[in-house]
Amino acid sequence: MPTFKYKARNGLGDAVAGTLDATGMDTARFRLGEMGYIPVFLEEGKASQKGFSINFLKPKIKDKDLIVFNRQLATLFSAGIPLLRAVQGLAEQMQNKTFKEVLLRIAAEIQTGSSFSDALAKHPKVFSGLYINMIKAGEASGTLDDILERLASLAEHAAEIKAKIKAATRYPKIVVSAMLIAIFIVMKFVVPNFMSIFEQVQLELPLATRMLIAANDIFTNYWYILFGGAGCLFFAFKTYTKTYIGRRQLDLLKLKVPIFGPIFLKIAMSVFTRTLSTLNRSGLSILENLKICADVVENIPISEVINDLRDGVQRGENIAGTMKKSKFFTPMVVQMMSAGEESGELDNMLVKVSEYYDMEVDYSIKNIASLIEPILLAFLGAVVLFLMLAIFLPMWDLVKLAERGG
Repeated sequence: MPTFKYKARNGLGDAVAGTLDATGMDTARFRLGEMGYIPVFLEEGKASQKGFSINFLKPKIKDKDLIVFNRQLATLFSAGIPLLRAVQGLAEQMQNKTFKEVLLRIAAEIQTGSSFSDALAKHPKVFSGLYINMIKAGEASGTLDDILERLASLAEHAAEIKAKIKAATRYPKIVVSAMLIAIFIVMKFVVPNFMSIFEQVQLELPLATRMLIAANDIFTNYWYILFGGAGCLFFAFKTYTKTYIGRRQLDLLKLKVPIFGPIFLKIAMSVFTRTLSTLNRSGLSILENLKICADVVENIPISEVINDLRDGVQRGENIAGTMKKSKFFTPMVVQMMSAGEESGELDNMLVKVSEYYDMEVDYSIKNIASLIEPILLAFLGAVVLFLMLAIFLPMWDLVKLAERGG
């Protein structure tokens, strides 16, 4: 995701500066507005070319750290412990040094008179716009402990989603990696031995063998070109996908990939519906909530659909009616949303829709091995067959030649 540099003014008119991650310039402006900042200067930052930053060596703040922090802070705050004291106490016991530094800075901000949400807003790489907005709503309504519990539940759900994505892609990654290693070993150690035998005998080699010899020649003599070319392609791909158009095309491709595409779509919809339910219960307006959700799903085509929902609501349409126009929502989900709007239980229905998508994702992941395994086995079988034909057909010809000579 691109990083944007900004200079802005806060609610008190003080100058602030920093960086934040966003999918595009408009999203970056919106997130600054969420923090209560008026942007003065905003541009997409460029990666530094002057060696490694010292931040590279610092431990990353993991989802688990944020979940534990939310739960513990909610418990301490609901027990009547002042917010400043609670944050300071949690900072002292925090084992992650990076997160500890962040919490100490937040505590210092609170001590100087800043609100909790304003202190959090100065660390956009740690706390998302969703997080800051919900804390701000909790401060305004006096329900900060309840908001912290909801944020913890939302973070746990997000962690579960990430674990499901890893589970869905783990098996193919292992099999493909094993196949690549096996092919490398064969090309490096097995094929050259056979090639030296074939070169000593005047035989008309089969097509498969000639192809294997050519591949081995390229692999042996031009490996640096192969690796250099692969590196250049990877760099070009990463650079292109950092642009808005490239990122959009990649996100769209993720949704269209056979087998995995429907899983990614269901995961994004689960995140969207659960987040919207949590935001609605926090007292924020539906239009503001949909804006935040469009950024949270981290998929540009789905963000565009959510923005269409927001535009429809702004025109006076109901959410279910606008959903019906999109290809991303199933008829059952549209009916559930319509029932929720009609009964005034939209928040509860959103949770049920999220649970429905979660069950669909679980079912798909459990069956993914049975769907992918035949494809991988067929590919592996084709590779093994090609190698066997390329190596053993000339050996068979050698045996027949030896028999004639005898």
